[in-house]
Amino acid sequence: MNQSLEAEITKRKQTEKALRDSEERFRTAFHQAAVGIAHVGLDGRWLLVNQRLCDIVGYTAEELELRTFQEITHPDDLNESLKYVDEILLGNIQTYSIEKRYFRKDGTVIWINLTVSLTYHTSGEPKYFIAVIEDISDRKQSQAQIQASLLEKEVLLKEIYHRVKNNLQVISSLLNLQSDYIQDQEDMYVFQKSQQRIESMALVHEKMYQSPDLARIDFSEYLQDLVASLFSTYGINAGAVSLRFNVENQVLLGLDLAIPCGLIVHELVSNSLKYGFPNGRAGEIYVGIREDLDQQFTIFVSDNGVGLPPNFNFQNTASLGWQLVEALTQQISGSIKINSHAGVEFQITFPLI
Repeated sequence: MNQSLEAEITKRKQTEKALRDSEERFRTAFHQAAVGIAHVGLDGRWLLVNQRLCDIVGYTAEELELRTFQEITHPDDLNESLKYVDEILLGNIQTYSIEKRYFRKDGTVIWINLTVSLTYHTSGEPKYFIAVIEDISDRKQSQAQIQASLLEKEVLLKEIYHRVKNNLQVISSLLNLQSDYIQDQEDMYVFQKSQQRIESMALVHEKMYQSPDLARIDFSEYLQDLVASLFSTYGINAGAVSLRFNVENQVLLGLDLAIPCGLIVHELVSNSLKYGFPNGRAGEIYVGIREDLDQQFTIFVSDNGVGLPPNFNFQNTASLGWQLVEALTQQISGSIKINSHAGVEFQITFPLI
């Protein structure tokens, strides 16, 4: 009997020691944690807080336990916090995590990441909340600095696009003034072509300036404006030569593709307008762009005019325009396909690099 009682007492002492050790480990982990930890009453009162939470909010444990979380929560964040409290008490959620602001004791505002769960009595009734609080003020400040830096760079980039466009327009205007002193028609045509090429590049920068992306432009919109400008420059009668434009989907291109592709289309459409419909001949110019497989794009420029001269060799022509088309196509790692039945069709296929 005595041995049985002694064994039970020994077992009880071992259990009590294990419980004390467990509680000691809990207290050590609780108070030495690298994040703030607290037990919070159902009414929002701080019941038990660790030192890290005191460091975060600037209150002592005694001062904090006289307050509620509602009192130190920024008013703009309070409704969201209370909504989550209601949801967890109703059993709709088991836990929640939010970013919110606290007022420190000195009145300064800090950002914290809050994770909350609910503990229960053995009866199943809610007991108290366990809250884990991490100070994320430095991260929020870094994010704000990054956002401000991005905004500054965006403004600067817009200004660069705007100034480049203006400078190109100044060059175009200077060429226009210089052309007043040119008597030879062929020289005049060369000057006008140079002017148009500069304007096509200026238009890309204008679209970049207007684009919300700042890195890419809506190339289909750009092409429509470019081709419309060429029709106006060449004084084409709308009833004589019509324009058909087709783009399957929105095509977004960066500066490194938009400028050479725009110049290619400029050369091909200009050539059709000048040579494709002699003596007032009626017809149609077609411009389109299509996305193929594996991020390949194909630009189509065609007309149903007189077509290319017999035995036309694209590589051997002395024309600056054709040389530009070939050089620009190589620049974008593209290829050219020419169909010369019932007019002429150019297909320029290139990868989205």
